[in-house]
Amino acid sequence: MRSQKNKACDCGGVHYADPSARALLEGSLGVLEDPAVAGWQLVKRNASRSVWHGSVGGQRVYLKQFHARSLGSRLVRGLGVSRARREMHFSAALQRAGVEAVSVLAWTCGGGREWMVSRAVEPACGADAWHEALAGDRSPAARRRVEQASAALARMLARMHAAGIFHQDLHCGNILVQDAGGSVELVLMDLHRVAQGRPTRPAMAANLAQLLCDRGDFTTRSQRLRFLKHYLAALGGDGTARGWQMMIEQSAQRHRRTLRAKRDRRVLKDNAYFARIKLPRGWRGHVVLASKRKFPPSVACEATFSAAQWAALLERPESLLEGDCEVLKDSRSSLVVRRSVVMGGREITMHIKRPRRKQWYKILVDCLRPSRPVRAFELGHALLTRRIATALPLAALERRWGPLLLDSILITETVFCPRLNDFFNAHLSVPPSGEHQLTPAQQRQLAQDVLTEMGRLLQRLHDNNYAHRDLKANNMLVHWRGGRSPGIVLVDLDGLRPVRVLTQRRRFQGLMRLNVSLLNCPVVNHAGQLRMLLGYLRRPGSGRINFKPYWRVLEAWSARKLRQQIRSRRITQAARRQREDDGGRTTQTI
Repeated sequence: MRSQKNKACDCGGVHYADPSARALLEGSLGVLEDPAVAGWQLVKRNASRSVWHGSVGGQRVYLKQFHARSLGSRLVRGLGVSRARREMHFSAALQRAGVEAVSVLAWTCGGGREWMVSRAVEPACGADAWHEALAGDRSPAARRRVEQASAALARMLARMHAAGIFHQDLHCGNILVQDAGGSVELVLMDLHRVAQGRPTRPAMAANLAQLLCDRGDFTTRSQRLRFLKHYLAALGGDGTARGWQMMIEQSAQRHRRTLRAKRDRRVLKDNAYFARIKLPRGWRGHVVLASKRKFPPSVACEATFSAAQWAALLERPESLLEGDCEVLKDSRSSLVVRRSVVMGGREITMHIKRPRRKQWYKILVDCLRPSRPVRAFELGHALLTRRIATALPLAALERRWGPLLLDSILITETVFCPRLNDFFNAHLSVPPSGEHQLTPAQQRQLAQDVLTEMGRLLQRLHDNNYAHRDLKANNMLVHWRGGRSPGIVLVDLDGLRPVRVLTQRRRFQGLMRLNVSLLNCPVVNHAGQLRMLLGYLRRPGSGRINFKPYWRVLEAWSARKLRQQIRSRRITQAARRQREDDGGRTTQTI
């Protein structure tokens, strides 16, 4: 039987945390039922829930509405399992365990509605955005703040695990950071994914593996080991930090494969980020509604589109290749144009590509596989999921008659960044001709950073079992703002494909193509090419690398590739001269 205190906190199916929460919210239930009418701000919406931000009685609050329509969700709710109630229960349990969590004020579940109200944590920002903002800052003060936050996070998770509580969606987006007055405080949120269990070492390692998958690309091995030392000291557990790290990395590999496969499958489905559209005259396609991954050069990743907007723009897809547009390429393999359109309240500049067949047998092959634009659409979003920057694929269209592919179009966002060769020639020339007037020491540091990032980009491609047969400097753009670390944006994904097993030969082929393309950059010497190789070979904790065997093989392969290129160009030039001579003799005869 419930206590008198709990009875006093229940009213009309709404359960309050305490009498003060009831006094605050009881007169505003109409607003909580329909926050849009009250002018509240919609923070997030997906297939399972919506989050609103507003004010009640001078108190800033967040309202989370659960509205999953699946059969499984309805059955679970019918059995009395409520995610809103789970949030209130674990909010109180975490606070009893000494873990700062969002304070839940009230919840309700019944009559086709389920929502939860929590007290707003302000001022605060997500730990992922906070960490990424400081990642490019190399000052000692920024490093100290990151280390302070890492130690605080380790202690918070240790207390949570010691109490037998596990967050099943543990990433930095679900952790709020209050950074004011020189101290960093962390608050855990999104508690409907929290569960309770036995605090065993495998369970704790699996939970920490989710955090490693989220921050693995933004932290060093030393930082992760320091985090584990703080965690073990607060937990009072046995084992060494390196032993825990090995166990966490094994769990992280499994979690990473599962998570990425799930995200890859949603690209060609209808959800909050993608949509399938049907257009007149047999056109079918896939379009982007919003981007989960955001990177600085992109404008479209900040915008939100609708299927109706895409249907209006693509009513006649061929018209995008005509009229007021700039033709960038018109060859036997493809037609590429660039044009600007206004969508989602933003002006978006697009690259529009229509592939062309060069071999007749591909008519039959295309009947058995998705078109090139659809494959590039999937690959582009798969790379973004793996934190490899590329031009955002916006739409992929194809028109078929039965299984026969008649036409196809790919639309990607235009990234306004210089190509690798142009970037080097502008910023590393003497004197520099770029917008930033760099000293010789700054030029050397910038060159080292860009070349190392090139090697890391290729390493990430190979680690994710992607082979690129056309990897060269012209397919890489450099994004750099003064005072920040440079980034590489990969474009033209026609030569990219996933492979089941990436052999050593394919790895050297990728390195060789990248090394040969650097020979076209006069400002890059042998030391710069070696820097790219070291960026590829180095991994956290690898120590000193015996790079000379790799370098010798790479030089031999690069020399052979150069001879092939020279021979091919001589044959092409001879054929061109022969055609010109034949044309001249024909004219004289006439």
